[in-house]
Amino acid sequence: MDELHEAAQAYYNNCTPEQQRLAWEFFKAMDVDGDGRVSLQEYSHFLCQTSGLAWVHPEMFRELDRDRDGQLDFWEVLTLYYVARTRTISCRHCRRSLNGLYFTCVTCFDTPCSDTFDLCLNCYRHRWYNHQHCLFLDSYVLLRSRRSQDSQLQPLGDQNLAGEEPSTVGIVWWSAYRAMEMALLVGSLGTFCTIM
Repeated sequence: MDELHEAAQAYYNNCTPEQQRLAWEFFKAMDVDGDGRVSLQEYSHFLCQTSGLAWVHPEMFRELDRDRDGQLDFWEVLTLYYVARTRTISCRHCRRSLNGLYFTCVTCFDTPCSDTFDLCLNCYRHRWYNHQHCLFLDSYVLLRSRRSQDSQLQPLGDQNLAGEEPSTVGIVWWSAYRAMEMALLVGSLGTFCTIM
């Protein structure tokens, strides 16, 4: 949750004044008594009244409450706002909200008009799911794999300005890296693909 707090503050600090105003309006809508703090009762009432946040678990209050004072300040509510705007998916097995690292079925992800099949780290690690595809990548690797598909990366040995030939070590490393990447992308790792 600390990473989400940091991300929420980073986005807030870099957004427009209008977006910052909307974040404060979100906080004020939750802070019914106007005391500058959101109690568990206000939080629960807000979640019940706001259909768009029905997926948020009430126990998330404790996770958001960084200083453990039993109330949420603006920055803690800002994290909920950030999560609500960016993390609206849940684990297909345990149904918990996916707030951090999670795994996605690459085949489902790449199929237009198909729901993604996403799993939390725990359910994926213990294989607590039943799914027809075997190639899963974590959320960070999936993003990076999309980047490398769209660009022509060069081996480390090729990244010089003098026009020199790449080193043998650079070529060997690059060949092994590309072979592994291609195997991941086309799902040809068979039984190994459930581990990566």
